[in-house]
Amino acid sequence: MNIGIFDSGLGGLWILNHLKAELPMYDYVFLGDQLNVSYGNKTPDELFLLTTKALDYLYGEKECKGVILACNTISSTIYDRLRIWKDEKYFGKILFGIVRPTVESIGQDGTVAIFATSRTCESEVYENFFQENLKKYIKTPMPELAGLIENGGDTHSYISSFKNKISNDITKGALLCTHYGIVRNDFKKVFPFIKDWVYQEELIPKYLKDYFIEFPDREAFFSHNGTMSILVTKENDIFKNFKNKWFGEDIKIELVNLK
Repeated sequence: MNIGIFDSGLGGLWILNHLKAELPMYDYVFLGDQLNVSYGNKTPDELFLLTTKALDYLYGEKECKGVILACNTISSTIYDRLRIWKDEKYFGKILFGIVRPTVESIGQDGTVAIFATSRTCESEVYENFFQENLKKYIKTPMPELAGLIENGGDTHSYISSFKNKISNDITKGALLCTHYGIVRNDFKKVFPFIKDWVYQEELIPKYLKDYFIEFPDREAFFSHNGTMSILVTKENDIFKNFKNKWFGEDIKIELVNLK
């Protein structure tokens, strides 16, 4: 059975790129909801409706045994609600969130600058994990950055507008939106004093690998043919260009309608 990856768009595709590099043996189905990008400012009810439609498609139509929610906004805002829904409708399937492995990887020493969407910064789930795992942290919501990445905007100028919000004695940073890793070099240029960065595209493959080592009986459910499918709910030339850059032109994008 397949490993599903769901996101509004390029952030999840960026995660898929790293999963294929680190764990190439599995069969992946990526679904990007380009029709409704981005998710960072949507309400919990809107997120739940959009995500359950996607999960219905991945668990049902595409026979995914497990799905990675490659979106911090979803994972931090409605993960528990989705898990209850999943257990009622798709008992035995796996739903991977990304909040816990992310926060636990940050470490507890020093002040951490956290960059994320507005919804993620407001999330009680992330806030609870911050309070339990981090001594000091500064949250910096960037409500427009994911949209700029999706639309090929000037991300460097936008990130630079937040430069004065972070003291230059802070040496740790965490990008808690899977889109943000795509422009990690812009963050490095704007905040050169931050030397220790947390990137979720590096964490998620390690998390999945460790999970399969801990639960080999569950790992056995997943097929090992090295295949990959990329599905979107709306065609987008920028998305296509990134797909070509990361996976080549031979991998085609399939347009799907989530009813």
